[in-house]
Amino acid sequence: MSVSTSQFPLTRPGRPVADAVGRTPKVRTIVQIYEVVRTAHLERAVELGEGVTILYRGRRYDFDADVARGVDVLRRGLLASTWHALTHRVDVIEVNEPLVVRAATRSLAFIVAARLRARVVGDPRPVAVAYAIGNMPTAQMLRNLPLKAGARHRLQRLLAPAVWRALDRVAFGTSQAAQLYGEELSGRRDPETELIEALPTRDPEATGDPRPETLAFVGDLSERKGFPALLAAWPAVRASVPGARLVIVGRGAGEDDARRLADADPQVSLLIDPPREEIYRALRGAKVLTLPSRRRPLWREQVGLPIAEALAQGCAVVTTDETGIARWLRDHGHHVVPEEAVERELSAELVAALTSRRTPEDVWSDLPSRDGRESARAWMYADGEEEQP
Repeated sequence: MSVSTSQFPLTRPGRPVADAVGRTPKVRTIVQIYEVVRTAHLERAVELGEGVTILYRGRRYDFDADVARGVDVLRRGLLASTWHALTHRVDVIEVNEPLVVRAATRSLAFIVAARLRARVVGDPRPVAVAYAIGNMPTAQMLRNLPLKAGARHRLQRLLAPAVWRALDRVAFGTSQAAQLYGEELSGRRDPETELIEALPTRDPEATGDPRPETLAFVGDLSERKGFPALLAAWPAVRASVPGARLVIVGRGAGEDDARRLADADPQVSLLIDPPREEIYRALRGAKVLTLPSRRRPLWREQVGLPIAEALAQGCAVVTTDETGIARWLRDHGHHVVPEEAVERELSAELVAALTSRRTPEDVWSDLPSRDGRESARAWMYADGEEEQP
C-alpha cells in the first residue's frame, strides 16, 4: 500500500454537481453508516446538504437532538440497514474504518447489497469510502481483552480484510493510522489511499496578540489523558516560571484533585464541564495546551480533540507520542514527550513551551488553509470526472 501526501483536486461534497455533459445539476445520494453517532457526525451532515442519510446503531452521550432534526438520521441494525441498501439508490457509502471490527458485518453487508441493487437496476456502482484514524494494533487489543470479548473480536476481525478490499478510497487522518493499516491490512487489492492530517484551520475569532504564560489542560480529568501527570509536574513548572498560570477545563475522576489544587493555589483556575464557547475562550487566553495522554490496555489517543481545538486557537502543544499526529507536532515545533518518560520530562517541556518566543501566528502558519477532516471528506466523495487535473 502506498500512502500519498499529494493534494488531489477537491470538490465540495454532497452539493449538486454538473453531470457528465456539464448541463444538468445532480444531487448525489450519500449514506453514512456508523456504529455510534455523535453530534460532530450530525454537524458534518448538515454541512453536506441534501442527499445525506445517517444509519446508526447507538448514540454517544453528546448526541444533540436539536441538530439531529436537520438531518436524515435513522437507527438501523444489520437487517434494516441491508434492506435500506436494497431499496434505495446510493451513490456514496461511508462506513466505519475497517479496524472498527464490530462494524464490519454491517458495513460489508451494506456495500454488497447496494452494489447488487445498482447492478440489477442499472445505476452507477456506489463508491465506498472510509476515514481512518485507528492506531491501536490488533495484537495489543487481543492481549488485553477478556476471554469472551477476545474471542468475539477475533471472529469479527476476520471480516476486516474483506471490508478493506470492498472500499474504493480510504483517507488517513494520521500517520500512525496509515502505518497501522499498512502493517495489518495492506495486500493485493488495496483501495486508493491519501494521508490528510487531521488538522484544523485558524479560528477567525482568535487574535495573534502575545499571550501570558498560561497553561491549559482541556478534557477528561483522568489518568489516560495524563491529568495526574500534569498535577505532579505543576509544582516544578510554577517554581521555574513564577508567573505561570494553570487553567483546568473538563470533568472526570480527577475533579476533587483539581478542586483541591485550585483552592490551594491562586494561580490555578478550574472550569468544570463548561459550554464550548467558554472552552474556546480559555484557549484563546492560553499560550500552551497540554494533553499528556497515556496508553491504556484497550485505548490509545487517536488525535485528541483538545489538541486540534488548541491549534485552531493558536496554542503551542505539549503532549506525548501517543497521539496519532505526534510526528506532525514534533516536525512543526511542538513538544512531544515519549509516553514512558512523562514523569521525568513533562515539567521541563512545559517550562520550555511557556517560556518560548513562539506566537499564535507561528502556530497558525503551519496549519492548512482547509480543515483536514473537511479536505479528507471532499477527497473521499469527489466525482471521478472532478478528480482529473
